[in-house]
Amino acid sequence: MRSQTFLCLFASITGHVSATGILLPLYIYPSQVFNDGAVNWQPARTAMSSHPSVQWLAVINPDSGPGGTRQPGNADTNYITGVSQLNALPNVRTIGYVHTSFSTAPMTELQANITTWKNWATASSNISVDGIFFDETSADFTYLSNATAFARQAFGSRPITVVCNFGTAATAQFYTICDVVVAFESCLNCPDGPPYASQSTISANIPSGKQAQAAILVHDFSGTAHDGSTANAGLLTQYVDTLVGDGVGWCYFTSAGYDTITTAPATVSALAADVASA
Repeated sequence: MRSQTFLCLFASITGHVSATGILLPLYIYPSQVFNDGAVNWQPARTAMSSHPSVQWLAVINPDSGPGGTRQPGNADTNYITGVSQLNALPNVRTIGYVHTSFSTAPMTELQANITTWKNWATASSNISVDGIFFDETSADFTYLSNATAFARQAFGSRPITVVCNFGTAATAQFYTICDVVVAFESCLNCPDGPPYASQSTISANIPSGKQAQAAILVHDFSGTAHDGSTANAGLLTQYVDTLVGDGVGWCYFTSAGYDTITTAPATVSALAADVASA
């Protein structure tokens, strides 16, 4: 798979690769004020550069996709600066967001968004993306097969990483068309979503033998977990150790929603440190 190609290339650079990487939904706007060097993304860049053994997939999402201008970087200096900074880091792959609306988005709309992401490579700055993140995917295999096939064709000879976000268990056949499958996305323990139960969730949501392609995303890591444990730094370390021990390919934990990367205890830097040391 293309994700394995990246793993081999990265291993040759660093000599060691953490078994589990971080799939970061980088949905916050890059800047606080115009042309400030993408300061809002600085904590992520620091975590990435401080832990070179950790692989990162950073999902870029200007406006539920590449943005309405259809221009590279959505014609936004702040995105152009931010993405070019990420692309300068050898352990980071930037991934373009495309929503499928649970297989109801017209295929022509998906194709237009994918083509726009591909065209980011035409900018004077290095803001090309390395893959596509299909959000809100469903169990419609034909629809997703067509979408993933178009993405690979659109990028031509340039290998890309295709991420499919089911947010719940998907059958093994989807792992044949997606490089990474988000097998669980929910809050730690809240009324409007299934709780994260560490080993039980991993075992229930990931098909046997597919752990290396799977991703686990947990937001609102705060309060108490399903078993009454306190959501603190120690629990985060425990959860990461279990994921790495099981060979799960990708993870992300955040103590709030995807609009922050610095809320304790599951800050982007704390997560990176745990993954690096697991």
